[in-house]
Amino acid sequence: MRVIAIHAEELRLSGYTHFALRDADSANTGLFHRFGLTTDDYAPKPAFDTLRTLVDRFGD
Repeated sequence: MRVIAIHAEELRLSGYTHFALRDADSANTGLFHRFGLTTDDYAPKPAFDTLRTLVDRFGD
């Protein structure tokens, strides 16, 4: 997200969308079941706090 914020103006970016808030199935080890920032019961994963910090720093 830091790179996105640095280059947003020159690339004319107006926003950023993360693919998934929560996992589809946290117990499933398959790649496509665990993209979320939270587990399937909404417990935050480490990336959740990282994204929150970056939004606080670079968000408008």
